Amino acid sequence: MKNLTLILILLFSINIIFSQQEKISREKMDAYKKLYLTDKLQLEPSLETAFWACYKTYEDSLSKLYQKNRLKYRKMNVDNISASDLEYAKYIADFMDYEKKKVDLKGKLISELKEVMSIRKTYMLFRYEDDFRREMMEKLRESRNENNRKNL
Repeated sequence: MKNLTLILILLFSINIIFSQQEKISREKMDAYKKLYLTDKLQLEPSLETAFWACYKTYEDSLSKLYQKNRLKYRKMNVDNISASDLEYAKYIADFMDYEKKKVDLKGKLISELKEVMSIRKTYMLFRYEDDFRREMMEKLRESRNENNRKNL
């Protein structure tokens, strides 16, 4: 009986592992985003290099900022039950500082992009980023739903 249970658990585990769809890597996501934004913004080859240099610098800075603050937010979630009012005040101040730095980075990107391309395309970039994010979330939901149907 124990062997049968063990075999069933093993088969079930293998089925779950192989039924999950390949996860999208960060590199693939960046490549999709690059194609999407280049197409939507209709960037000429002469502007494309300058645009992506500015945008990549922005994304790298944003990523570093997030990585730097990520551990603070995890700690807040874990320790929030026993935190004092002073600790909450510090958490809020840290959060506000983080948000201000994000806004500063976006402002710096906008000023750099105004020199590279039109203000209209600069504005549209942020709309297209939101559209891309929504599209990717929708694809992930569809993928998850397909996997759930296959596993039933």
